[in-house]
Amino acid sequence: MNTTMAVADEERAKKQGIRRAILGFVLVMIALTFFSNTLLSLSLAEVTVEQAAAGILSHEVSGSGTVEAAQTADLYVETNWAVQEVRVEVGDKIKAGQELAVLKTREAEDSLKDNEARYEQKQLSLQKLQDSYAEAIRSADDKQLRNIARDIETTKLDMQILERQNANSRRQLAEFSRITAPVAGIVTEVNAIKGAPVQSGKAAVRIADLSKGLKLKATIASVKAQYVNTGDETELIFSALNNARIIATVIDIRDAVSSSGASASSGQERKELTFLLHDERLKGGETGEFNIVKKTSTFRALLPSDAIREDDQGKYILIVKEKKGPLGSEYAAQRASVQTGDADDSKTSIDNGVTPLDKVIVSSSKPVADGERVLLTD
Repeated sequence: MNTTMAVADEERAKKQGIRRAILGFVLVMIALTFFSNTLLSLSLAEVTVEQAAAGILSHEVSGSGTVEAAQTADLYVETNWAVQEVRVEVGDKIKAGQELAVLKTREAEDSLKDNEARYEQKQLSLQKLQDSYAEAIRSADDKQLRNIARDIETTKLDMQILERQNANSRRQLAEFSRITAPVAGIVTEVNAIKGAPVQSGKAAVRIADLSKGLKLKATIASVKAQYVNTGDETELIFSALNNARIIATVIDIRDAVSSSGASASSGQERKELTFLLHDERLKGGETGEFNIVKKTSTFRALLPSDAIREDDQGKYILIVKEKKGPLGSEYAAQRASVQTGDADDSKTSIDNGVTPLDKVIVSSSKPVADGERVLLTD
């Protein structure tokens, strides 16, 4: 009896030991599985996702330029007379008809008087020759007639030359003895220096014609220029005028020219915008900044541009797919080809390849490829 009970107790103890061993094994396996999943999760790329949504794009075109006159009056002199007096400086506001500079004309005046005297001498010589010609006719001296006739013709030619010279001298004295402003405006350049002739090829004085307004030129990327049209109005901001905002109109859009005189090279195409503006506070030389914003119509699906990827098969996105596992949900990236449309600086329209329910990867802690498991973050 005692022996039977002892055997039964021993059997129960063995069974309990087996159950404990099995339970311990299961717990260890669960722990190892959990631990391995935890380690795997730590190695997965953390991703953030967004869903495509309807919306509009905002195309921004910004830049800056320097104010200059829309039209200038460049006053040149065609003589080498020295400047006697300069009566304006750069930045002066002037009226039409105002005297800007006076040139030394004493030598030119004396030269004109000398030529006028020579002309009178030629007139007297011509009268004398004409008298001699009349006498030669009476004496019937053919040879003398021919000689006198040649002298008369030569004298007349000399008088014509002197007449043209004197007329030109009078014109120059009338036009260039004093330089006056043909228009009201602001003096932007003065090349007239007292005591010296004005350098050849340079305007003695340059005037910004304020009645024609002012202009500002700026260069932008050609891809941005498609969103600007002539006639568009925008505000120019001038820091020199306490950030004053002045309305300006785009009056011209053309290919920009590089400093070398050629159009910008491929891949760096630029366009030059010209704005027209009117404001009495501006004199020229001020820097203005602009930011033109053009909004599109509504697109069905927009995504952050960072979500759009591209390989040799074309453009695509990575969508997060969820799979239920024994320890919860698992997530993996899945490639989806897309067709894109318009884009601004931050978002791109998707024409085909995505639905509003798709969770699209827009950023990740490290590179992610199709089929790889990922860790979804808020």
